[in-house]
Amino acid sequence: MRVNNLFKYWTYRVFAPGAVLRSTYEAFQELLEYDGQAHEEMAELEALYYQGIKEDFSSIRKRYQSFSTNVLGMVESLEKMAPGSHVTLKSYYKKFDFYSHFLLAPPRLDCSPPFTCSLQEGAGSENLVGGKASQLATLGSDLKLPIPQGFVITANSFNYFLEYNDLRRPVDEILSNIKSWEPHSLVKASAQLITLIEHADIPAEIQAGVNIAWKNFADNFDTSPLVAVRSSCLNEDGACSFAGQYLTLLNVSGDNILKAWRKVISSKYTPEALAYRIHSGLGDEETGMATLVLEMVEAKSSGVLYTADPSGEAKEAISIHVVRGQGDALVSGRVIPESYALQEDDNEGGDQDAAILSNHELATLRQQGQLIADHFDSPRDVEWSFTEQGRLIFLQCRPLGIQHTVTVVQKIQPMEEKGQLLFKAGVTAAMGQGCGPAYRVDSNHPLEDVPQGAILVLRETLPSAVRVLKRVRGVVAELGSVAGHFSTVCREFGVPLLLAVGNNIDAIQQGEELSLFADIQELWQGNCLPAETPVPLYKTEAALPYFRRLHGLLEFVTPLNLLDPDSKNFVPESCRSLHDIIRFSHELAVQTMFSLGDRGSGRSRGKRKLVSNLPLDVFLIDVGGGLQANETGKEEIHLAEVCSAPFLALWQGLTHPSVEWGDRSHFDWKSFDEIALAGGVASKSSSDFASFAVLGSNYVNLNIRFGYHFTLVDAMCDSDATKNYCQLRFAGGGGDFSGRSLRIDYVEAILKESGFQVTPKGDLLDARLQQMDAEKMLQQLQVVGRLLGVTKLMDMRLKDDIMVKEQVKAFWKAA
Repeated sequence: MRVNNLFKYWTYRVFAPGAVLRSTYEAFQELLEYDGQAHEEMAELEALYYQGIKEDFSSIRKRYQSFSTNVLGMVESLEKMAPGSHVTLKSYYKKFDFYSHFLLAPPRLDCSPPFTCSLQEGAGSENLVGGKASQLATLGSDLKLPIPQGFVITANSFNYFLEYNDLRRPVDEILSNIKSWEPHSLVKASAQLITLIEHADIPAEIQAGVNIAWKNFADNFDTSPLVAVRSSCLNEDGACSFAGQYLTLLNVSGDNILKAWRKVISSKYTPEALAYRIHSGLGDEETGMATLVLEMVEAKSSGVLYTADPSGEAKEAISIHVVRGQGDALVSGRVIPESYALQEDDNEGGDQDAAILSNHELATLRQQGQLIADHFDSPRDVEWSFTEQGRLIFLQCRPLGIQHTVTVVQKIQPMEEKGQLLFKAGVTAAMGQGCGPAYRVDSNHPLEDVPQGAILVLRETLPSAVRVLKRVRGVVAELGSVAGHFSTVCREFGVPLLLAVGNNIDAIQQGEELSLFADIQELWQGNCLPAETPVPLYKTEAALPYFRRLHGLLEFVTPLNLLDPDSKNFVPESCRSLHDIIRFSHELAVQTMFSLGDRGSGRSRGKRKLVSNLPLDVFLIDVGGGLQANETGKEEIHLAEVCSAPFLALWQGLTHPSVEWGDRSHFDWKSFDEIALAGGVASKSSSDFASFAVLGSNYVNLNIRFGYHFTLVDAMCDSDATKNYCQLRFAGGGGDFSGRSLRIDYVEAILKESGFQVTPKGDLLDARLQQMDAEKMLQQLQVVGRLLGVTKLMDMRLKDDIMVKEQVKAFWKAA
């Protein structure tokens, strides 16, 4: 605010006191404020994608809305500055904003009946009953396979429940504040959301629908049946499995159905379910909760059947994993199951004295498993039970996540000279390798405190551990099964998982460095992984909805097509993104400001072009003591006539011998790629393409442009050190995102060593230095000036972190 007031005071002295000039400059100040915020928010959106930061889409919608508002603010401020000059600009803004909002918009929710339906009616109706119920019903209707009797409380019931209690807005607000990479943030949000569900009223229409559905269901039994109440979320058991993320309640009586339903829909907001959904990039509205009510099956044995190898290495293999009794211990990772790999000529199940399944039961599973495999276009993950009477009943059927189709996995062998083999044991549940300190979960080391980059060591692979998966580089477990829910999620997330290692887990010491090679069931001490260039998440997880949607959004936000303000195509009709809208608005606002001297009265001093040997056009505006008095109407000024101490310090840095400016005549403007712009320097005869500075005797506001990147330096050098500051914003560039990010790393290193507080965001950097005496501040401004000179086009030269470090050393060596 202090700087804004200072600008206003000097503006009234520079520009005539007429209302038009004052309002124009105030609109320009507004535009610059909107511009700064828009660039910052655009950099944050880009960082979400390129740096693999996962956020709930309610947060992304909130971010985008703020960004869009600031872009609109720029458009409207430009209209205030030059009324009627760019009338089509707002139309193009509205067009891109519409597409972006359409991409981010949640689906339209159906809150109308039916609130319940029979299981048979759910076949093929995933938008009503969810993937789990629909696919289970398909086994019965299309394949005539045995499934339990039951009914569904539809997703419409859940939608109506939220609408009836007006919960959509508070739910979105809580979701938008989640930091999904922080387990404690997930736990806090989960508690708030579940409290909302627990205290909300169940509408009478839903209660009546459930009571009728229960009566029709119970009439099929001689005595009042017990049931299992299970989730059947929209988008569950599809491309995203949500394996084990939601609650299943067993042995529920009829008078407790609504209580059980409330508990199941509340499980939509457990920490692990939130973490999974956010990672996958599905919005809360896309995962409305339908609920299955199924007759309880008194199981002699239960298990999971895969119609293919989940690693993708044996496409036609049918594998069976089985435990005695109910299957919840298997899928929750609390036991090691009995497993079978079946080929077409298999006739026996092994040692029949110890085996859980008989040869006949194995043959039945193999036959009906093949029937399922032949019916569906993709491999299946099927849950089943054998009753005490030997009857086979199928409980669930979903797509089997084949790991190589979800995440990119490379097979790497350990570098034996760098460590020592700790043990070779266990079963590969999710392929891959990882290195980090061991974190053994126990009473003194809770799951939520696992450090970033650790190898997580568990006794059981419980689904609740999903909430920390994105923090770890691998998991080792004493118990567990390839067929468990946690294993399914690890394959989806690309996290290496070695389980069923048994007592070998006792050899792992808390905090020791480990290298996990899940593919070959080996755990090594030390870092035995070869050095390699990390592959960014947006490439390894490109198939996830999160990155697909973010990429689509950025296509409307970040591409920059308006490159040359002198081009005849630099018009609103050439805008192809919101970034173009920003660029056009800023450039035209600057042009409008430079024309104020011609539009104002004779008392306006206007702009002066600085005469120098640098291939850089800089126009100066004096707001009090920044320039020597000279004759009115003089368009050029020499450096000797500049009195602004902070500007002279910056200029001294720009002209330092270590800064190579080159000769503009070396470039062929017609054929040389315009990104070069005369060696990265924006220098043409027109002031429209130049840099400019507002000067006072102890103040400078320099907006300097090199090619496609710009820097704004705002500094005060007063005799009172408490008033002194230097603010710097560095943004943009003509290179790719990697090059721009490396240049930001370089700038950050120099400024931090100079005492600045630095905040990088993608390819944008803000820095601030304050309360330093004038002499030291001027010295730092010389450093800043030299930094600006040496970084032009650096984003096209830097290749890796090593090169950045070398260039930082070279900078200080040349000082």
